Amino acid sequence: MRLHTHDYRAPDDEGILDGAILMHRETAGLLTRRHPVAWHDLTRGAESVASAGPGDVVYAGSGPYAFLYHHWRQRTGGRFRIVREVHTALWSGYWAQEELCAPLVLPGDLALFPTEYTRRLFVRHFASVTEENSAVAYPMLDRLPRRDPVPAPGPGETLRVGYLGALSLAKNFDQVLTVFARCHRDSGGRASLVCAGKPNHPRWEADAVRAALDGLGVPPDAVELLGTVGQDRLADFFARIDVLLFPSTASRETLGRVVLEALAHGVPVLAADVGPAVELLPARNLVPTALDTASEFTMSRVGPLGRIDEDALTRKLLDRDYAPAAVRSAPPFRDDTFLRALSGEPVGPVLGHDTTLPRAVRVSARTGVDPRLALERAERLFTDFFGRRDRAVHRALDARAAGNATDSGEWAALRELVDRPDRNLADYRAFPRLLDALVLPPLTYRLAPSPVGAGAGEKEE
Repeated sequence: MRLHTHDYRAPDDEGILDGAILMHRETAGLLTRRHPVAWHDLTRGAESVASAGPGDVVYAGSGPYAFLYHHWRQRTGGRFRIVREVHTALWSGYWAQEELCAPLVLPGDLALFPTEYTRRLFVRHFASVTEENSAVAYPMLDRLPRRDPVPAPGPGETLRVGYLGALSLAKNFDQVLTVFARCHRDSGGRASLVCAGKPNHPRWEADAVRAALDGLGVPPDAVELLGTVGQDRLADFFARIDVLLFPSTASRETLGRVVLEALAHGVPVLAADVGPAVELLPARNLVPTALDTASEFTMSRVGPLGRIDEDALTRKLLDRDYAPAAVRSAPPFRDDTFLRALSGEPVGPVLGHDTTLPRAVRVSARTGVDPRLALERAERLFTDFFGRRDRAVHRALDARAAGNATDSGEWAALRELVDRPDRNLADYRAFPRLLDALVLPPLTYRLAPSPVGAGAGEKEE
């Protein structure tokens, strides 16, 4: 077997680095060390996989572009396997990828997911994603330390609370601040907070956060705001805290890479009891969460799908009611599992995952779209955008905007996107925005109330 994949060994990720991009970069390094690889540049079109022959594998590990490989294989009569990935949940980028891939999936193809929760979500909504042609594999643990569990401070000792990740409403960061302020007050000041991450709104800038906490009675010396922390500073960050909060219910959440990083450094994690954290943490470390069943969501935007119980989380912190750090199921996050999946070997199932969210999601049906035409238009848009045929993209935007005058701000932002001097495949949210506007409008979805008996970790029907 020869492996073909986009050359992701040295991407320009300044200002756009996130968990998925980091995983792609690390995977490129892993493949370099462990497997013969034929590197190619996806932006060069069908010729990038022209040398892939029978028995070869094309690993589509560069963002939500796997539909291109499937399209080129059909066009050229190729006989290689394709292994694609899904790295975000309810987001138009990977949802559109699966819509476009669906009629082109062949026996032997494989879809990889970071967690069983995410796999369940796609199995339920796409007939082309089945138990047999999908698996959970996300190589990560072999590049992390193995530290002893951090002991919980005693009742009279200061509890050092941590948060690592995007400072955003989607991650319920506002609840982190509220819960911490309550812990600080109810413990008589024996609590501190260390936050690291990029603010996505002015209200989460350092001065604004300090002002908000000051208004809740928290003195400045009880809080550290470190900004963005690189991989080389993770050990220092985790050495500063006793417990990490991960209250995220973000619609795009598929793993929570920071959860595994914390556990590897011996730091326990408290998280929402829906989504990916259910299969990463013991039940004792999960916080009751109320889903938002009243709103209509759109896959073009990220937001919280629910809110954690702040009373319950505050009690857990004050009472030290959580289990020590331990990875519940390590195999899905090992290099060998990922490599076996690439080679076509079966990998084991993941047990104890969340069934509440996959059961609750109700996605609106796609109407008025010809799948074949959509695929051709998506390929043309990709070729025009990465081939710097900006006039063609601008013409398409102008034609579509003519009938959508009320969205003038969004169209202006898309034109600015096309006018940027660079084209970076690693910035995998840029092209999907154009795909949303010109090919596949983002779908909407709702969350149905949980049926009686549903719950985290429950066995699927």
